[in-house]
Amino acid sequence: MDPIEFVAYEKLTTRIPAKELSTLLKVSSSLASTMDLTQVLQIAIENAVELVGLDTGAIYTLENKVLLLGATVPPLSSELPKELIVTNLEDHPHIQEAVTTKAPVYLPDARIAPLSAAEKVIVDSRGLVSVLYFPLILKDNVIGIFILGASNEVRQLTVSEIDLSHILSFQVSLAIANAQLYKKAQEAITGITQAYDATLEGWSRVLDMRDHGTDEHTHRVTDLTVALASRMGIPDSQLADIRRGALLHDIGKIGIPDSILQKPGELDESERAIMQTHPEKALQILMQIDYLLPAIDIPYCHHEKWDGTGYPRKLKGEEIPLVARIFAVVDVYDALTSDRPYRKAWRKERAIEYIQQQSGQHFFPDAVDAFTKIVAEREQG
Repeated sequence: MDPIEFVAYEKLTTRIPAKELSTLLKVSSSLASTMDLTQVLQIAIENAVELVGLDTGAIYTLENKVLLLGATVPPLSSELPKELIVTNLEDHPHIQEAVTTKAPVYLPDARIAPLSAAEKVIVDSRGLVSVLYFPLILKDNVIGIFILGASNEVRQLTVSEIDLSHILSFQVSLAIANAQLYKKAQEAITGITQAYDATLEGWSRVLDMRDHGTDEHTHRVTDLTVALASRMGIPDSQLADIRRGALLHDIGKIGIPDSILQKPGELDESERAIMQTHPEKALQILMQIDYLLPAIDIPYCHHEKWDGTGYPRKLKGEEIPLVARIFAVVDVYDALTSDRPYRKAWRKERAIEYIQQQSGQHFFPDAVDAFTKIVAEREQG
């Protein structure tokens, strides 16, 4: 609200009785309780109708001379033409007048008023007699319109009721603007997140092709890890970070020489020691990126073992982050059932048998149980 609007708002409030001001305060509180635009619009129109003492209403937002229906009281009739849900401003001359003059337009008796075809459809379908078109103004720009109506008989509006509409319009305009800004911010965040995740996908594919000669391993284990985590009761809100951690589980191998990473045979002791530094390298890389900190447990801890014999920190049991315990089962299963330069892929049955044998040693027993059920379900189709 700019200074001029604030002064106008202050003058209006001095003319409103205390009871109505108390009601407006409650309305303001309701509008501030949500940033969801649909909810804001519904709260706005319901309170506008109640405050002015009319029985029907609609609220449109205005974008580039297009009116977008946001909410109505009572709910829309199924007979209302779809084109009136999104309609051109120029087809509604009384709304256009309110927008142009930035002042309310009141039709005491719409039955005898000159109406456009679009206006007549609304008036007839809603059974309106008296109609008030009230602009919603923010920083000298009209961002929407109230349409409030009385059915059955002519209704004269008092000065106090017009003042109430003015005050409510200030509150609603601010709430709409805040909700629209919030929506745009969320859309921007979503876009940035999608761009980040696309970058992570690209990294994972490059790492897979360098390590395995294929870009499929990481995506297989990622999808299966998310499914297993969900099966084990991890909230949906955490699955995106689990997915990112799984995609980047071998990011530390970027610091491992090709001579070791792509060696066709078994690694010797010194080579194995170098290979086992990749979780710590992952930590060094990812801890510099705030966005990826919630995803760091899998890249850093997925080689820890339930019995404490893993690396890099020899964590034991529940010292190992849950998501890393879950991922370890999936990662080993996929490795065993995939061809490697030094051995052929195992049959799935043999890999499952091995994982069950390692339950309580290498693997978290609960994760093994849930994983074997998922594999069995997928095999059954």
